[in-house]
Amino acid sequence: MATIAATVDDIDATFLGEVLRCPGAVRSVRATRIGTGQVALSLRLDLDWVDGPDDGRPSVLIAKIPAPEPASREAARLHTTYQREVGFYRDVSSKVSVPHPRSLHAEIDGESGDFTLIMEPAVGVVGDQLAGCSAAEATAMVDAAVGLHAPTWDRLDDFGSLTWLPVLDPSLLEIRRDAYRALLPGFVKRFSSRLDAEVIEAARWLGDHFVDASLAHRSAFCLNHGDFRLDNMLFDTAADGSSSVTVLDWQTVTFGRGAVDVAYGLGSGLLPDLRRKHESSLVDRYVEGLLGAGIVCDPDDVRRDYQLGTVSGLRMSVVASQQVASTERGDEMFAVMAERHAWQMADNDVFSLV
Repeated sequence: MATIAATVDDIDATFLGEVLRCPGAVRSVRATRIGTGQVALSLRLDLDWVDGPDDGRPSVLIAKIPAPEPASREAARLHTTYQREVGFYRDVSSKVSVPHPRSLHAEIDGESGDFTLIMEPAVGVVGDQLAGCSAAEATAMVDAAVGLHAPTWDRLDDFGSLTWLPVLDPSLLEIRRDAYRALLPGFVKRFSSRLDAEVIEAARWLGDHFVDASLAHRSAFCLNHGDFRLDNMLFDTAADGSSSVTVLDWQTVTFGRGAVDVAYGLGSGLLPDLRRKHESSLVDRYVEGLLGAGIVCDPDDVRRDYQLGTVSGLRMSVVASQQVASTERGDEMFAVMAERHAWQMADNDVFSLV
């Protein structure tokens, strides 16, 4: 039985019947591309059952398969993004309380990197990276981060043995620094006419201080999402204005510092004036969430790690913009992220901490 569908055409009725353990029960399937992801291809699957729908059979599923673009496939290979997402759903998802889609099938070929994820659909509207989010949505993001970080806090012995899960130790940081420096000239060339000089200078500063900023963290290691931003989240807003979130796209999961996810999410998601208004209280909420979950930590260390973590979004903007297929929306998203994170770095005085 083929358990991996690497292209849209591979996801047919026979394949789904097999992976859902009901061979012959699916009459047909219609696959429609969803989202704007550049590293993998996300699909909505509409299923037609031979015996008609019933309460135990889904009419809609979500699939993720490799990106068709060679540049995106190569970026995924270099950063083991497909292995990490499959690994998260297969080995870790049941151990954390962060809201995420339920996986029905997660399989990868170690040699080719081909993979298939089949998931239940989640409720909500995809966040808009360019438009930004509300304070209520940012609050939901912070609470979701607690649900990921607290269950894995200071548990490197339990999770560090997973071969697909990178740990941000000094050797890996040096590799990332070298990759950043190699890609920075391309970023500057593409975006120098779009970005203020201060943003470009912040990107150059990070090339010189990448490892030092990361090694200055003080809190314990935990599982990180690694790309904790609006385009990777579904938001569901209640009548009272509160929001809940489902976190998607676990392709960059690592074992690092939790406050980095929070800094990345707030810096990329909130428009600068709104971030400045709510940033301190949201970081306090994160700290209180950890303490409420029974985590033993120094609140001042976590807050300082948040400040240091503000560099993470600028790093991602530089690296990712040079390693995935260029699109008009994608380039604007990376430019906006670079701006927001450079301003966040300045507001948090990260330059004086390193």
